[in-house]
Formats: sequence, C-alpha cells, structure tokens
Amino acid sequence: MSSPKRLFALAVLPVVFLAGCGDGSSKSSLSGSGSKSSSSSASSSSSSSLASPATKGNVDDIKVDTKNAKKPTVSIPKDKLPFGTSGAKIKMLSNGSGRAARGTDYVSADFVMVNGSTGKTIGSTFGERVPAFNLGDDRNLPGVLSNLKGRKAGDTFVLSLPPSQAFGSAGNQQLGIGPNDDLVLYMKVNKVETAQKACDTPSSDASLPKVEVPNKVTEQAKITFPKGKQPPTELTCSTLKEGSGAVVKAGQTISVRYTGQVWNGSVFDSTAKRKGQPAQFVIGKGQVIPGWDRTVVGQKVGSRLLVVVPSEDGYGAQGSTDQTGKQIIKGTDTIVFAVDIISAK
Repeated sequence: MSSPKRLFALAVLPVVFLAGCGDGSSKSSLSGSGSKSSSSSASSSSSSSLASPATKGNVDDIKVDTKNAKKPTVSIPKDKLPFGTSGAKIKMLSNGSGRAARGTDYVSADFVMVNGSTGKTIGSTFGERVPAFNLGDDRNLPGVLSNLKGRKAGDTFVLSLPPSQAFGSAGNQQLGIGPNDDLVLYMKVNKVETAQKACDTPSSDASLPKVEVPNKVTEQAKITFPKGKQPPTELTCSTLKEGSGAVVKAGQTISVRYTGQVWNGSVFDSTAKRKGQPAQFVIGKGQVIPGWDRTVVGQKVGSRLLVVVPSEDGYGAQGSTDQTGKQIIKGTDTIVFAVDIISAK
C-alpha cells in the first residue's frame, strides 16, 4: 500500500462531492481510496449533451417522496427537463434544532443525488453508514459546503447546483455528469459535530483494546481485544502516552507510525510492513479518514494514541479493498489504530 493520502473521488460517499475524480486505483488503508461509492451502480448513467447549462429551473418543481423514510425518491417532471438554475438554489422542507454547523464542523447528512439534465438518480446514501462532510475541506463542491454551513440536525432541503457550484466544466464521468449538467439533491442533516474529538477515554477502560508497541519499528503493535465486548458505536480515542512536543494543528504535515486492525480481526495495515518508515500526510484537511482527522489534531507530538473508528468515521458502508481488489475492511467493521505521532510541521 502506498501513500496514505485519500484520493477523494474514490473514497466512500459523501466525498464523492469532492471536485476532481480519481481513476479507480487503490491506495493506502488510511485513504479510503480502495472503496467504491454507493453511487457506483449508477455511474453508468449517461450524462446529457447540453451545449450550455440550463438556467431557468425552479426548485419548487422538484418532487421529494419521503413516504418510505429509508428510501426517499426525488423526481423532476419531464416537461421541466433539462433542469438547471443560474446559481445555487435551496428550498427548505423542514427545520431542525440545535447548534448550526460552522465552517470547521463535521456534518452527517444523507442525500439523494439526481442529474438535473436527464432526471436520472445518480445515487443515495439513505440506509448506509457513510463518513460525515468535513466542512473544513475546501476541496468539497462549493455549493455543498456553502449550503451545509448554518444547517442544523433535522434540517431537510432540496438543493440545485449549477456546474459552477458542482463539478465545473470537467463534469464527472464516473457519475455520468456532463460539463453542463445541474446537480439536484435532497439532503437530510442527521448530526452536527465539532471537528476535534478529545482523546479523553481512560486507557484503563475495560471495554477498550489493550496495546503493546515493540521497541523495533519493523514490528507491528499487538492489539488485544476485550473478550465478549462489542466495539464502541462512537469514535473513541485514548491517550496511551502523552508527548511533550507541540500540539498538532489542522493543515500540518505529520509523521506517524501506526498499526491498523479490524476489531476482533486481522491487521490490515502498518508502517512496520514498510520497514518501519513513518507515514506522512496532511492532517485535519480531509486527506485521511475522518477518524484520524478528528482525533490526531489537538494531540502533542510524541503522543501514543489508541483510536477506535466506527465505519462512518472510516470507510463507510463500502469498506475498503487492497490493491488486488480483495475486501480487507467490510462496511460494518470497526477498525482500531495504535498511533505514534513522530512530528508535525
């Protein structure tokens, strides 16, 4: 496995919203890039051949059927096709409560995505466990970022995004989106969370795995799981050893050694497998799975962490595959990391 950077368009939804698509190649376990999005089954939907974007659509014409809450549908009347708006347009369907999302928050939201030009449904995340939107990741589609900011848990809305607020003139061939196709979305906000997750769970907690890290960097950590215990359902972090270095900040390039293992399963990746060479990547900016971005930021250089990552903070419902296409992390798996923070620049 090579670089731990996430090739965003190949990671699990909702990072399909990130501008610029990859080529389908598999990368490292931290990246999510071995996985296939839930929209992959719809990626063969042909895009339109519009000479220019449609601009006179009205979001009031978009119909959302939520009778089956687990499988809502979105439709555009045929006489309104091709559909498009001159700018990003939103129609609120219901208002939630709680704290409004800020620019550095993580927003868990389900969505149905439709090609406005053709009226074809591209994909849906309802009923799946998918990573949250990182509002601090400026690679996201600008129309999605701007319209998730300020939203609250329980908000539902219809959103129309012209190409300039979506995939731009390049479109997205994998999803069947042409350079002049409008995106139509029905979105339901489930949760708004702060970006940083404290590593404050006591290492003595009997429900957490125990970690032994050998002195040799070419030997992976031994992670022992508590017998008869189910994994935490929330992202959990424990400081096994607090370092004395500077506090890690979002946007810094960090150097780490780690071992990653499926809960009650096999080791799927470690720096020990690469002759103990530390992995380097930018933290807190969506280049690695959310479980890392949210726990490593705020910790001190020299610290050793135990990070327990449920699928929605890892690889989502699709899990992850290795370079041969073999499934190494299932969509229902909780994964566990022992992490040593070597440096931050």
